Amino acid sequence: MEREELKSIVENVLLAADQPINASELCKIFLDGTDKDELQSILDELKEEYSSRNLQVTEVADGYQLCTRHEYNDYIRKFLKLDRSTRLSQPSLDTLSIIAYKQPLTRQEVDEIRGVDSSGVIKTLLEKKVIGPAGRKKVPGRPIMYRTTQKFLEYFGLKDLSDLPTLEDLREELEGEEVPLQTQIEFSASEASEASTSEIEPVTESGEDLL
Repeated sequence: MEREELKSIVENVLLAADQPINASELCKIFLDGTDKDELQSILDELKEEYSSRNLQVTEVADGYQLCTRHEYNDYIRKFLKLDRSTRLSQPSLDTLSIIAYKQPLTRQEVDEIRGVDSSGVIKTLLEKKVIGPAGRKKVPGRPIMYRTTQKFLEYFGLKDLSDLPTLEDLREELEGEEVPLQTQIEFSASEASEASTSEIEPVTESGEDLL
Protein backbone atom coordinates (compact mmCIF):
# COMPACT_ATOMS: atom_id res chain seq x y z
CA MET A 1 0.00 0.00 0.00
CA GLU A 2 1.31 3.43 -0.98
CA ARG A 3 2.26 5.76 1.89
CA GLU A 4 -0.23 8.46 0.88
CA GLU A 5 -3.10 5.96 0.91
CA LEU A 6 -1.91 4.64 4.26
CA LYS A 7 -1.74 8.18 5.58
CA SER A 8 -5.31 8.89 4.45
CA ILE A 9 -6.54 5.78 6.27
CA VAL A 10 -4.76 6.75 9.48
CA GLU A 11 -6.17 10.27 9.27
CA ASN A 12 -9.72 8.95 8.89
CA VAL A 13 -9.26 6.51 11.77
CA LEU A 14 -8.10 9.40 13.97
CA LEU A 15 -11.26 11.29 13.06
CA ALA A 16 -13.51 8.33 13.82
CA ALA A 17 -11.80 7.22 17.05
CA ASP A 18 -13.43 8.24 20.34
CA GLN A 19 -10.17 7.90 22.29
CA PRO A 20 -6.42 8.24 21.66
CA ILE A 21 -4.88 5.53 19.45
CA ASN A 22 -1.28 4.51 18.85
CA ALA A 23 0.76 2.71 16.18
CA SER A 24 0.31 -0.70 17.83
CA GLU A 25 -3.48 -0.37 17.71
CA LEU A 26 -3.35 0.80 14.09
CA CYS A 27 -1.32 -2.28 13.10
CA LYS A 28 -4.31 -4.46 14.01
CA ILE A 29 -6.47 -3.01 11.22
CA PHE A 30 -3.98 -3.80 8.44
CA LEU A 31 -3.78 -7.39 7.20
CA ASP A 32 -0.79 -6.79 4.92
CA GLY A 33 1.74 -6.59 7.74
CA THR A 34 2.13 -2.81 7.61
CA ASP A 35 5.21 -1.81 9.59
CA LYS A 36 4.58 -0.29 13.03
CA ASP A 37 7.46 2.17 12.61
CA GLU A 38 5.92 3.47 9.37
CA LEU A 39 2.58 4.01 11.12
CA GLN A 40 4.36 5.86 13.93
CA SER A 41 6.08 8.03 11.34
CA ILE A 42 2.71 8.82 9.75
CA LEU A 43 1.21 9.76 13.12
CA ASP A 44 4.10 12.14 13.81
CA GLU A 45 3.80 13.58 10.32
CA LEU A 46 0.07 14.24 10.75
CA LYS A 47 0.72 15.87 14.10
CA GLU A 48 3.16 18.26 12.44
CA GLU A 49 0.86 19.00 9.50
CA TYR A 50 -2.13 19.73 11.73
CA SER A 51 -0.12 22.23 13.78
CA SER A 52 -1.04 24.85 11.18
CA ARG A 53 -4.67 23.77 10.64
CA ASN A 54 -7.94 24.58 12.38
CA LEU A 55 -7.99 21.17 14.05
CA GLN A 56 -5.05 19.54 15.84
CA VAL A 57 -3.51 16.12 16.38
CA THR A 58 -2.37 15.87 19.97
CA GLU A 59 -0.26 13.21 21.69
CA VAL A 60 -2.13 12.20 24.83
CA ALA A 61 -2.44 9.13 27.09
CA ASP A 62 0.14 7.14 25.08
CA GLY A 63 -1.75 7.75 21.86
CA TYR A 64 -2.78 10.35 19.27
CA GLN A 65 -6.11 12.16 18.98
CA LEU A 66 -7.63 14.45 16.35
CA CYS A 67 -9.51 17.17 18.21
CA THR A 68 -10.66 20.79 18.23
CA ARG A 69 -8.49 23.69 19.33
CA HIS A 70 -8.95 25.25 22.75
CA GLU A 71 -9.44 28.75 21.35
CA TYR A 72 -12.76 27.65 19.82
CA ASN A 73 -14.15 26.11 23.02
CA ASP A 74 -16.69 28.87 23.70
CA TYR A 75 -18.32 28.51 20.29
CA ILE A 76 -18.46 24.73 20.43
CA ARG A 77 -19.81 24.81 23.97
CA LYS A 78 -22.63 27.12 22.89
CA PHE A 79 -23.46 24.92 19.90
CA LEU A 80 -23.52 21.75 22.04
CA LYS A 81 -25.30 23.60 24.86
CA LEU A 82 -22.69 22.53 27.40
CA ASP A 83 -22.45 24.01 30.88
CA ARG A 84 -20.20 23.74 33.91
CA SER A 85 -21.99 20.60 35.12
CA THR A 86 -19.79 18.60 32.73
CA ARG A 87 -16.64 19.74 34.54
CA LEU A 88 -14.97 18.55 37.70
CA SER A 89 -15.65 20.64 40.80
CA GLN A 90 -12.86 22.41 42.68
CA PRO A 91 -12.90 19.83 45.54
CA SER A 92 -12.62 17.08 42.91
CA LEU A 93 -9.71 18.84 41.23
CA ASP A 94 -7.98 19.34 44.59
CA THR A 95 -8.38 15.67 45.49
CA LEU A 96 -7.33 14.52 42.02
CA SER A 97 -4.19 16.66 42.25
CA ILE A 98 -3.24 15.07 45.57
CA ILE A 99 -3.70 11.56 44.18
CA ALA A 100 -1.81 12.39 40.98
CA TYR A 101 1.29 13.62 42.79
CA LYS A 102 1.36 11.19 45.72
CA GLN A 103 -0.14 8.01 44.23
CA PRO A 104 -0.90 5.39 45.25
CA LEU A 105 -2.50 6.48 48.51
CA THR A 106 -5.57 5.73 50.63
CA ARG A 107 -8.66 7.85 51.22
CA GLN A 108 -7.54 8.38 54.81
CA GLU A 109 -4.24 9.80 53.55
CA VAL A 110 -6.14 12.11 51.21
CA ASP A 111 -8.32 13.23 54.15
CA GLU A 112 -5.22 14.06 56.22
CA ILE A 113 -3.82 16.26 53.45
CA ARG A 114 -7.12 18.02 52.66
CA GLY A 115 -8.28 18.27 56.27
CA VAL A 116 -11.82 17.18 55.34
CA ASP A 117 -13.64 13.94 54.53
CA SER A 118 -13.04 12.97 50.90
CA SER A 119 -15.30 9.91 50.57
CA GLY A 120 -17.86 11.71 48.37
CA VAL A 121 -15.22 13.23 46.13
CA ILE A 122 -13.40 9.89 45.78
CA LYS A 123 -16.69 8.29 44.72
CA THR A 124 -17.20 10.98 42.06
CA LEU A 125 -13.69 10.53 40.69
CA LEU A 126 -14.18 6.76 40.56
CA GLU A 127 -17.46 7.19 38.67
CA LYS A 128 -15.73 9.43 36.14
CA LYS A 129 -12.91 6.85 35.88
CA VAL A 130 -10.11 9.39 36.33
CA ILE A 131 -8.91 7.35 39.33
CA GLY A 132 -9.13 3.64 40.13
CA PRO A 133 -8.27 1.13 42.87
CA ALA A 134 -4.56 0.34 43.14
CA GLY A 135 -4.66 -2.48 45.67
CA ARG A 136 -4.76 -2.57 49.46
CA LYS A 137 -2.06 -1.08 51.66
CA LYS A 138 -0.34 -3.62 53.90
CA VAL A 139 -1.29 -1.98 57.18
CA PRO A 140 -3.97 -2.84 59.77
CA GLY A 141 -7.38 -2.68 58.13
CA ARG A 142 -5.81 -3.02 54.66
CA PRO A 143 -7.43 0.15 53.22
CA ILE A 144 -7.84 0.48 49.46
CA MET A 145 -5.30 2.69 47.68
CA TYR A 146 -6.05 4.81 44.62
CA ARG A 147 -4.10 5.98 41.58
CA THR A 148 -4.85 7.89 38.37
CA THR A 149 -6.01 6.15 35.18
CA GLN A 150 -5.58 6.61 31.45
CA LYS A 151 -8.75 8.72 31.48
CA PHE A 152 -6.90 11.12 33.80
CA LEU A 153 -4.20 11.53 31.14
CA GLU A 154 -6.88 12.14 28.50
CA TYR A 155 -8.70 14.63 30.73
CA PHE A 156 -5.64 16.83 31.19
CA GLY A 157 -4.10 16.20 27.77
CA LEU A 158 -0.98 14.48 29.16
CA LYS A 159 1.18 12.01 27.26
CA ASP A 160 2.12 10.28 30.53
CA LEU A 161 2.63 11.13 34.22
CA SER A 162 6.07 12.59 33.51
CA ASP A 163 4.25 15.46 31.75
CA LEU A 164 2.62 16.57 34.99
CA PRO A 165 3.41 20.24 35.71
CA THR A 166 4.92 21.33 38.99
CA LEU A 167 2.47 21.78 41.85
CA GLU A 168 2.75 25.57 41.54
CA ASP A 169 2.10 25.49 37.79
CA LEU A 170 -0.91 23.22 38.32
CA ARG A 171 -2.36 25.51 40.98
CA GLU A 172 -2.09 28.56 38.68
CA GLU A 173 -3.64 26.64 35.77
CA LEU A 174 -6.63 25.43 37.78
CA GLU A 175 -7.27 28.93 39.09
CA GLY A 176 -6.97 30.77 35.79
CA GLU A 177 -7.74 28.44 32.88
CA GLU A 178 -10.40 26.03 31.70
CA VAL A 179 -9.90 22.34 31.01
CA PRO A 180 -9.85 21.48 27.23
CA LEU A 181 -13.36 21.02 25.82
CA GLN A 182 -12.91 17.44 24.64
CA THR A 183 -12.24 16.35 28.21
CA GLN A 184 -15.43 17.99 29.45
CA ILE A 185 -17.62 15.88 27.18
CA GLU A 186 -16.55 12.25 27.72
CA PHE A 187 -15.89 10.34 30.91
CA SER A 188 -17.03 6.78 30.19
CA ALA A 189 -14.54 5.18 27.78
CA SER A 190 -11.54 4.38 29.95
CA GLU A 191 -10.91 1.54 32.39
CA ALA A 192 -9.22 2.09 35.74
CA SER A 193 -5.50 1.39 36.01
CA GLU A 194 -4.29 -1.77 37.74
CA ALA A 195 -1.86 -1.92 40.65
CA SER A 196 1.83 -2.38 39.90
CA THR A 197 3.82 -1.84 43.11
CA SER A 198 5.07 -4.40 45.60
CA GLU A 199 3.66 -2.49 48.57
CA ILE A 200 0.03 -3.21 47.67
CA GLU A 201 -2.20 -6.21 47.08
CA PRO A 202 -4.56 -6.39 44.05
CA VAL A 203 -8.27 -5.66 44.30
CA THR A 204 -11.09 -5.41 41.81
CA GLU A 205 -12.71 -2.08 40.93
CA SER A 206 -15.45 -2.86 43.40
CA GLY A 207 -12.83 -3.06 46.16
CA GLU A 208 -13.02 -6.86 46.63
CA ASP A 209 -9.86 -9.00 46.82
CA LEU A 210 -8.90 -10.86 43.68
CA LEU A 211 -8.72 -14.64 44.04
